[in-house]
Amino acid sequence: MSDINTEILNGISRRSWLKMAGIGAGAAGIGLLSGCSQATADTETAAVVAPDPDALAIMSSNENPFGPSPMAIEAMRAEVGNIYRYSGPLLQEFGEMIAEREGVSPDQVLITNGSTPLLAAYSQWATMNDKTVLTSAVTYEGVPRVAEAYGTNVIYTPLDADLGYDMAAIEAQVAPGMAVYLCNPNNPTGRTIDPVVLDAFVDSVSAQGIPVFIDEAYLDMSEDYPAGVMTKYVQMGRPVIVARTFSKIYAMAGQRIGYALMPADMAMEWRGYGHLSSVNHLGLVAAKASLLDTAYFEDMRAKTKAGRDRLIAMAADLGRPIAPSPQGSFIYMDTGMSNAAFASQMLERGVRVVGNRWTDLPQWTRICVGLDHEIDKCHAAAADILTAI
Repeated sequence: MSDINTEILNGISRRSWLKMAGIGAGAAGIGLLSGCSQATADTETAAVVAPDPDALAIMSSNENPFGPSPMAIEAMRAEVGNIYRYSGPLLQEFGEMIAEREGVSPDQVLITNGSTPLLAAYSQWATMNDKTVLTSAVTYEGVPRVAEAYGTNVIYTPLDADLGYDMAAIEAQVAPGMAVYLCNPNNPTGRTIDPVVLDAFVDSVSAQGIPVFIDEAYLDMSEDYPAGVMTKYVQMGRPVIVARTFSKIYAMAGQRIGYALMPADMAMEWRGYGHLSSVNHLGLVAAKASLLDTAYFEDMRAKTKAGRDRLIAMAADLGRPIAPSPQGSFIYMDTGMSNAAFASQMLERGVRVVGNRWTDLPQWTRICVGLDHEIDKCHAAAADILTAI
């Protein structure tokens, strides 16, 4: 491993960190990965990020449009010559780092290419252990759809009147032989579970030996973070799984890294499934560097909130209801028409939003945070379509 990579990963000097922190993600990506001068990078970046009115505004994928940490980019650049090696030593090192940060043992940490394999593994585990999956209607499909594909029974409880998880209804369904899945904040509605309510639920259910999987993909974007973090139950040895991803706030959707905290025996069983190996080499070094860049983390929280607030204001201007108080990187909006038709007409105007993905609410669609010019384009397109309603 090169000296510069060791510096990035093990703690950067204050002078170097300040220099990199002042570089925009786009400039860092061009200048650092191509090896060109900073002046050249600045010139090229201006050309790259200038708004193109004809470019497709992608507001359907919950990607972070602001780009990754400059420290992550530099770490990948320094390590790229070593990608012929398997990632075993890096994986162990990163797992130990996560374990120390989270207050658990390394054998309670499972790292994968994004959090999607973890959701699938939970579904597989539920099937192999004769569990019924208990979740809510209109939630992220990673667990329930995979469980159903395995032939596992899934119980869907209705959302409450504000399109949030109805925790009382879920708890009323809890019984031995079940495995609970909660996405907090929920995708696609953006609603968070009240931390006090969630804590009481997880405490009660896990004390009965019933596993609870909490998908925290967007929790670090929420305004009251980290109140809803449920790691303490993993530390206590309860059957609780907490999953996180670097694809969202850390803008690594193309360098997939995710991890889960869970009981050690469960982690060992999941590793035995055989399809969670070969973790992305560059993703590991980028993820480690990202965690060290605390200024970037706070900047992304602020930018995500600003973009979310603009989407909330857009919906208000359009006169369309949304799921209240969204806390992820998106809003969930009632279009007043078929969501599939709305998505089709938006695409004709150069904006991609989610179509008929959640069939329980056929007029509602998820719209994700984009750059300012993309939100402007989305607003104009939606106004053009919805004036006819």
